[in-house]
Amino acid sequence: MSSHAISQKQMVRSQNELIRKNISAINEAQRSEAQMRSPTDRIADRITAFSGSMLFVLLHIVWFGVWVLLNVGLIHIPQVSEFDPFPFGLLTMIVSLEAIFLSTFVLISQNRMAKLAEQRAELDLHVNLLAEQKATKALEMLDQITSQLSTISRFNFKDDPEVAALKVSPEPQEVLGAIKEAVNEEAKAVKQQVREAVSEITDEMEAVRADVREITGETEAIGREVAQVDEKVEAVAEGMREVKQELKEKTGEHEEVLVG
Repeated sequence: MSSHAISQKQMVRSQNELIRKNISAINEAQRSEAQMRSPTDRIADRITAFSGSMLFVLLHIVWFGVWVLLNVGLIHIPQVSEFDPFPFGLLTMIVSLEAIFLSTFVLISQNRMAKLAEQRAELDLHVNLLAEQKATKALEMLDQITSQLSTISRFNFKDDPEVAALKVSPEPQEVLGAIKEAVNEEAKAVKQQVREAVSEITDEMEAVRADVREITGETEAIGREVAQVDEKVEAVAEGMREVKQELKEKTGEHEEVLVG
């Protein structure tokens, strides 16, 4: 077997050992966290785990089914049946109390898990900061090595401005400040877009209002013209009534003359 194959096997073995070591460290941390729980936290976790299982659902299905069948008369047992007739007030009260306690236990477990998640997030932050500092230090050492090699052996190394920028390890406050600035700029851009959209909608609404006012003015003018026409029609009708009355009077006088 060649030395290259042996070195590859040793590398794989060492990587597997590192993975197993990391896994065992994580499991040990989880076991220590579980052992540090208080009795109330353990009870809340067990109740939460049981309430989130299918066995819990099946037990409730059987419970509700038997309760309903006993109280609607489909299953008759002397001195037992119909102890909670429809609409099952006792069952409603019991289920409501159960929901209150279950939600409380779930909140207790969630609060504890949130604390653990926050601790793990802080650990990830510390590890990331340490890794960034190590990478910056390694980059700085490589830059020094290349500079010395270029001085001794006259290698044609060129200065890279990106390397000079990456050699500076930023402080966490600077990173948070940059993130906040980016978020604020994005929020300002979104607000500006919202303002422009609101302005466009406002302009369209003003144009619609102007059209409505114009249409309203035309409608009022038409209404006035219709009123004038009604007045003229009424005047004509009044004149026609007067003419009819005069005709009736003249016809009556003519008839009296003929009779006389």
